[in-house]
Amino acid sequence: MTSRHLLAPTVATGVLMAAYLLLRPYGDAQEDSTAVAEAFASLYWVVAHVCGALALASFALLALRLVDFDDRPATRMARWSGLLGVVLVLPYYGAETFGLHAVGRAALSGNTSALDLVDSIRNQPVALTMLGLGLLLLAGSGIAVALAWQHRPRTPGPVAWAAWPLGLAVALMLPQFYLPPAGRMAFGVTFLLAAVVLAVAVWRSEAPLAASGPEPVRAGCAEVAS
Repeated sequence: MTSRHLLAPTVATGVLMAAYLLLRPYGDAQEDSTAVAEAFASLYWVVAHVCGALALASFALLALRLVDFDDRPATRMARWSGLLGVVLVLPYYGAETFGLHAVGRAALSGNTSALDLVDSIRNQPVALTMLGLGLLLLAGSGIAVALAWQHRPRTPGPVAWAAWPLGLAVALMLPQFYLPPAGRMAFGVTFLLAAVVLAVAVWRSEAPLAASGPEPVRAGCAEVAS
């Protein structure tokens, strides 16, 4: 097994996060109730939020696979923080994805009072607390992934920093929710570029498992002189 085992989740988290923030309708940021309902009812709302949830799950998979190469405190923290974080975040994403989509469709069908449910869905105390804790845990996992890659055995010097852009991008997932639409789309592109940086480093590193044993000694052929 080589470090390219990390390539698929690295590429997936970047592509899916960019898709989430670029495809997502931002009509819900407007005051016009029709624009809000159209954003929620759009198929792009569902597709984008599913991509966002899968992006975070892909990052958690990346953190999980790091342990295969170097089982140290940083990689164990990355694994457990990432897995627990994504478990806490996904229920909120489910409510946003499918609950608000149903609300938007109902509002466009003439039941405009359905939009009164938006605040109760988005600001439900338990769900909101789970989201906040989950994003904080994912932020810790992002920093741990960057540290684990930096101090990973046989990582060349210029490549050692390659996980930091992605780790910091994951750590900034919570504050990016407060950016205007253009800022959130720019964040999605930046997230993708950060994942590309790490993916290139992973592709070039091709390092074996840290736990693998020494290479077997190969016996040479002895020449006998007469």
